[in-house]
Amino acid sequence: METQNTTLFNHAIRWGGILGAVSILITMTLYAVDYTLMVQLKTLFLSLLIYLGLVIYAGINYRNSIGGYLSFGKAFQHGFLVLAISALISTIFNILLYTAIDPELPQKLTDASIENTRQMMENFGAPEDQIDEALEQARERSDDQFSVGGLALGYVWILVFSAIMALISGLIVKKNEPETV
Repeated sequence: METQNTTLFNHAIRWGGILGAVSILITMTLYAVDYTLMVQLKTLFLSLLIYLGLVIYAGINYRNSIGGYLSFGKAFQHGFLVLAISALISTIFNILLYTAIDPELPQKLTDASIENTRQMMENFGAPEDQIDEALEQARERSDDQFSVGGLALGYVWILVFSAIMALISGLIVKKNEPETV
C-alpha cells in the first residue's frame, strides 16, 4: 500500500508538471497572439476542457500502470494532486508574468475584461446606469486580482475548483476490480 501511495504521488507530480507546462504554454501563446484572449470566457472554457482531458488521460495512464484498476478515492487523489501542482506552477509563472515580464499587463487585462463586460451587458440591452455601476464594481474587484496576494488567493479558489474537476475525472477514471463470488 505504501508503494502504491508513493507511486500515485510521483505519478501525480510528473503529470502536474506536464499540465503546468501546458498551462504556461497556453498562457504564453495567448499573450503572444492577443493578450485580450486571456480574459475571454470562451478561452477559459477551452482551457478547462484541455485541463480536464489531460487530467483524465493522466489518471487512465496511472490506472493502467498499476494493473488496470483504480478506486474512485485514489482516482480523485491523483486528479486533485495533478491539478493542484499544475495550478501552483501556473500561479508562480503568472506572478512572474505580471510583475517581472510585463508589469503593464494586469492593467491591460483589466481594461479588456471591463470592455468585454460592457459589450456583453450592451448586447443584453442593459440600461447605461446599470452598465456603469457594474463596470465600476468590476474594476474595483479586478484591482487586486493580478497582485501577488490576489494571485495567491486565486490559487486557493483554484484548489476548490480543482476538487470539483478531480471529482469529475475520478468518476471517469475509476475502475473497480471485478468481484469474485
